[in-house]
Amino acid sequence: MTTTLLELVSLPVLAWVAVGVGLLLAYRRSTSTLVFRLAAVFLAFWAVFATTGLVWILSAGGWSAVVRLAAHPEMIFGPGFALAWCVGAVGAFAIFSTAFLLSQVVGRGYLVVHRPRAMPWPAGVERPATPADLLLFSSPRAEACSFTLLELGGAARVHRRDVILLSESLVRTFSPAETAAVVAHELGHLRELDGRYLTFFRTLSRLMRWDPIFAYLASRLTEREEFLADDDAVALTRRPRALARALFKANLTADARAPRAMPGLLGTHGRRGQRQTAERIRRLVALAESGEFPEDVGE
Repeated sequence: MTTTLLELVSLPVLAWVAVGVGLLLAYRRSTSTLVFRLAAVFLAFWAVFATTGLVWILSAGGWSAVVRLAAHPEMIFGPGFALAWCVGAVGAFAIFSTAFLLSQVVGRGYLVVHRPRAMPWPAGVERPATPADLLLFSSPRAEACSFTLLELGGAARVHRRDVILLSESLVRTFSPAETAAVVAHELGHLRELDGRYLTFFRTLSRLMRWDPIFAYLASRLTEREEFLADDDAVALTRRPRALARALFKANLTADARAPRAMPGLLGTHGRRGQRQTAERIRRLVALAESGEFPEDVGE
């Protein structure tokens, strides 16, 4: 009986490992949609495992339980852990649901707090076919971001609304070509479903700060998607130098004393963000110097 139970409980572990292998293989070569969906399944399995382990550790003596579990990790699949697994599954579902709701609440909160107003789409950037708003908000920083809201109503009952926010400082400081490049970059995020999945993953990693797996995966996915969104922007505008200048200006003019309206805009915050921005600028300059974009000239 015990052997059969162990075999049944270990099946989710094998499935989780298989999804993890698929995620590693897809990370560099597949579309963002596939990578995000694999990451969601991988994190769902891991959330159950991690929450179950945490529940058992808290109920079995704290640090001494950590030592016992580290020495004999197979013990968690024993018949005595059925209640911990049930609580872990419920806890993981609650955490995922909370992360989704928070990501939606935060997006709506930005719109309520900053009260942005509509602005015309820049020349050379075609408005997407899906519902999308390009909005301007007040901020002393050169900032931009995008996110996806799921709303009720209409024929589809639940429909997707994409939002791109630009700060007044960005529009005032950047040239029209640079502003268009930033909008194209944010459109790249929306096309790859970053506003739906990546925002959720970031929120999830903040909810489970005690687990480094979530933080690492969210960070790696963020870095990957920034590069892909740069590539999408270049393909749309044919102006890699414009986006490189926009990143440089956002980094150069950032005032540490000025409050940041929202996190992660243009990917220039923090030491890691600074290093990533420098790498993105190097990639864009290399594209500009490749001779593939003769129309991309300085202003």
